[in-house]
Amino acid sequence: MDQLRRRIPFRAEDNGEDENTVLDESEQEELIQRLKKQNETLNTQYQLAMQVIIALSAFIHLVYLFNPTEEPLLFFFPSSLHTQTGSKPLPRPFTLLSLIVHCNLFLRVHLGAIHNSGLQMRIGDFHLNLHPLPYSISYALALVAPTVCLFFGRSWLTAAWWSVTLGIVFTAQTMQDAIISGNEGISALEKLRYTAPGA
Repeated sequence: MDQLRRRIPFRAEDNGEDENTVLDESEQEELIQRLKKQNETLNTQYQLAMQVIIALSAFIHLVYLFNPTEEPLLFFFPSSLHTQTGSKPLPRPFTLLSLIVHCNLFLRVHLGAIHNSGLQMRIGDFHLNLHPLPYSISYALALVAPTVCLFFGRSWLTAAWWSVTLGIVFTAQTMQDAIISGNEGISALEKLRYTAPGA
């Protein structure tokens, strides 16, 4: 009866690696440093990708600002279907709004706004602290143009064009969330250090 009650510990099959390996302090430090370096490399790649995406999208919107058309996506493909929108002032305000969102995103990425840092400017005795807008406001601003287009029954091409900024905001937030998650993972790993006498 005693044999039936005794628990038999689970033993995983040997895959060449012992999952319960005890690392000494130097091995732990080496592992953490290696993972830190990988995380920093990945963060640098994410930030560079974000800067390129935001800059490219901002440049395209800037080009469109000086020559808005009835169908924005047709602007980049020469066609006889182009009609200038001199009588319709909305494309320029929408483009300026989109550029403001892009500048805000670039500020977040450039300053590493993950830590809620701000840009401090000093002009003589005047001090100015610029803090990037939160993503919720960026989403709200980016939604204005596509919502108005849908409300007025504009074509899907026009709605798609004005939704580009929304996609850029989502991409930037996703990448920054990935950076934050990676940094938190490294911090949590550092807290898991242990002392292993005799290891």
